[in-house]
Amino acid sequence: MKQITYNIEITGIVQGVGFRPFLYNLARNHDLKGVILNRGNAGVSLSLQGNREDIEEFIVNVKKKKPSISYIENITVNESEINESYSDLLIGKSEEGRGISLTLPPDIAICDDCLRDMRNPNLQKYHNYPFIACAVCGPRFTTVKDLPYDRERSMMINFPLCKKAEPESCVSEYSDFQNRRFHAQTFACSVCGPSYQLYDNERNPIKADSIDEIIKNTAKRIKEGEIAAIKGIGGVHLVCDATYDKTILKLRRRKGERKYKPFALMVPNLDVLRDSLEISIKEKELLTSFRRPIVLLEKSQNFNDSNISEFVAPGLNNIGVMLPYSGIHYLLFDHIGAQPLIYTSGNKSNIPMAIENDKIFDQLNSLADFFLLHNRPIHQRADDSVLRVHIDKVKLIRRSRGYVPEYVTLPFEVKTPAAISTGPELAVTGAILRKNRIFPTQHIGNVTHLETYDFLNQSLLHMKKLLQIKDSEVKFIACDAHPSFTTTKLAQELANKYTVETNIVQHHYAHILSLMVDNAISSEEKIVGISVDGVGYGDDGKIWGGEILLSDYKGYERLGQLQYQPMIGGDRCTKFPARMAASIILKSMELEESKKIFDKIGLINDLEYRDVELNAIISQFEHTNKSSFDRNVPLTSSAGRIFDTISYLLGVSNLKTYRGEPAMRLEGFASKGNPDKIDLEIKYYKKDGTFFINTSDLIGNILNLLENPSISRHDIAAKFHTIFAEAFADIAILIADLSKIDKVGLTGGVAYNCLFSSALKNVIQNNGMIFLEHNKIPPGDAGISVGQLVGGLHQHTS
Repeated sequence: MKQITYNIEITGIVQGVGFRPFLYNLARNHDLKGVILNRGNAGVSLSLQGNREDIEEFIVNVKKKKPSISYIENITVNESEINESYSDLLIGKSEEGRGISLTLPPDIAICDDCLRDMRNPNLQKYHNYPFIACAVCGPRFTTVKDLPYDRERSMMINFPLCKKAEPESCVSEYSDFQNRRFHAQTFACSVCGPSYQLYDNERNPIKADSIDEIIKNTAKRIKEGEIAAIKGIGGVHLVCDATYDKTILKLRRRKGERKYKPFALMVPNLDVLRDSLEISIKEKELLTSFRRPIVLLEKSQNFNDSNISEFVAPGLNNIGVMLPYSGIHYLLFDHIGAQPLIYTSGNKSNIPMAIENDKIFDQLNSLADFFLLHNRPIHQRADDSVLRVHIDKVKLIRRSRGYVPEYVTLPFEVKTPAAISTGPELAVTGAILRKNRIFPTQHIGNVTHLETYDFLNQSLLHMKKLLQIKDSEVKFIACDAHPSFTTTKLAQELANKYTVETNIVQHHYAHILSLMVDNAISSEEKIVGISVDGVGYGDDGKIWGGEILLSDYKGYERLGQLQYQPMIGGDRCTKFPARMAASIILKSMELEESKKIFDKIGLINDLEYRDVELNAIISQFEHTNKSSFDRNVPLTSSAGRIFDTISYLLGVSNLKTYRGEPAMRLEGFASKGNPDKIDLEIKYYKKDGTFFINTSDLIGNILNLLENPSISRHDIAAKFHTIFAEAFADIAILIADLSKIDKVGLTGGVAYNCLFSSALKNVIQNNGMIFLEHNKIPPGDAGISVGQLVGGLHQHTS
């Protein structure tokens, strides 16, 4: 039968997922000869010879039997006119190739096969070896310096494969096409690979003769109430016993600014949580996936009977949980037992995790009692990803390890070769545009310090390098509209560097654009977007945060909003909700009546400087132009500030110690209430073509309800969530009807609130409209960078 030569190009996530070994074995099974090689961002290239039927069947089986963690975008097949005849099947030397995609997967949790190997005492070189990996699991994004994906371009270059080990060498495994470590790039064993070392708080090595002894010592110290700093795949964690109040409070004191902010838990298996947390089928699916994110789980009715300390997530109705994803985690639980551990990012507040051992010591010596560090360098830090599930939809809070560097596909054609966005200021990611694909960076954090600024800049440049984007291909830099954001300044620096334009995209419009992309809205469609969060710089110079925008990819029209409220003292209102409450009450009522309310609710007790501060608030209000206020008293339409105010008035939260705390506590508080028991309404009105939600009357009505001690505050909180959502939904429906469109969506940080989003969704769908919500792109500020690039594209091409 005639031998035909085919050139086959496969693009997608096809490097670092065991794809070449899979292709090699599949081609052998079909008796094909030729060459298989990695081609950087161009994917995998094959030149194969065989009869037509075998090659056609081979291509069918590539799609059908591919490794589960791989992703095929496209397969291109062409008959070749090559006259030479192949005598064997080879995996060729990788070569550079340029494409619009990124073929590298995220970091992948340890697979079941490697876990079995690690537990097998007959496999001497792998037994209890924490860095065990294979072609389909282990570090990827965090260890790779460049593409094509090969060992010499990863941090494993420091650990050459051994030529002698029991029962066989790593060189032998790498070369054996029947071995699952055939051409695996980041594996090693106890003979040739990285290793752990235990240190005390003074950086002195703690003597141990084996990894087993190291783990036993670590487990013993944790059980005794010490705090460990443990280096992992993409950074370092602070680890301690989650059942011991005293240890957790010690960690909170040492962290300083972490007075109440929740910690995440790691458990050896989900059976540990059976009676304490609710776990849906979808949540279980995510927890056990190769991504291994932190998933927020609701506390069960029996939670108070569990051994989990109340200080893990004080005041909240959920706790973040993750399962082990590397060998060291499983080994530690072998000695700790079936109990939860706190596993929280090992960094000082608002400073990126250190990833070099010397810097880990420097940063954490005042936080950790001892250190468990390894000698494998980390090229890119990556925090654990965090998400929440709303019925069947995923709300990504922090998109990082397990997700990056996966991309977002735009639902329209893009001719612009490349662009960069720098994100907002808080919970930042940056992003790179490559034609119709957007590649967000890993979680950066709050870009308020030089260290996070540098981290953002370096992460963007690394992603640009992996994508093999030339400087000349970058056509614009997109950023937030706030002129004082550090990310705005970085955007200007990058624009100067590449001699391109800076395209400014309004914060809440960027949220809506990311929502439209997440739902694959076409370039011809419009939607009504409800964009609700804490803060964003508005077109009028005021602080927005409760917006209803008629939007498409070309622009937006602001047709609905929360009533503007003063923030006397500016940002202090975000930290001290009593100040925000005082501001709204002073604006809404007569001065003498306001003073009586302040006395009645004891507002003075919740101000940092008590009567001095209250007198200053009143004085500043009295000397302010009430018709327009002024630059010393900013105006805001922020939904976040309304949540804060009601949280304060109901006695739920009188101080914000971390971002979103009053609103998060209020949701937990409201989950115990019944909205049907409360008579409360919120009104809206229309002025100059714009709908306004009357939050002044809302606050007044809630104050009236509080006059009656028999009314449950839990019920008031529940009712507030319902009517607040319904007000936004009603206005959005009116706008949609007038505009003859049928899609209404929710985005922004408030979209994480399950009570609010569920109530809003019910109203939209009950009125026969399509409800748009996030599932792949974070609703919060971590998704802004995607929206910035989409908004910047229109400015660039219009």
